[in-house]
Amino acid sequence: MIEFISNYFEHSDERGSFQGLVNFGNWEEINIISSEAHSIRGNHYHKYTDELFIILEGRIKITLQNVLTNKKLGKKKKTFEVLKGDVFFIKKNVNHIFETIEFSKWINVLSMKTNKKKPDINRINK
Repeated sequence: MIEFISNYFEHSDERGSFQGLVNFGNWEEINIISSEAHSIRGNHYHKYTDELFIILEGRIKITLQNVLTNKKLGKKKKTFEVLKGDVFFIKKNVNHIFETIEFSKWINVLSMKTNKKKPDINRINK
């Protein structure tokens, strides 16, 4: 459902520091998203696209549920709180809802470029 990613490399010296965040995957699109406190984003899933997130600032509550083959949500719901510095990966077919607890900014990286005419954004009809 979600995989938190640790730095693969870190180095510091008198010039500053270097952190290796991600060294896997084939990524086609990178976005920066910012949201005011108490905003809701997402509440969708992707059939074909995996997503990587890097939290730059803020606090976000994330709720995840697997999407079943009948396009309904699985019964198990998992919730996480992420903070500045967290890096994580959400695979396709996982419905994700981001609720910002405070002003937040993050990098969103997609495994497939968004097709503007037919985006891979799917919602569960209730």
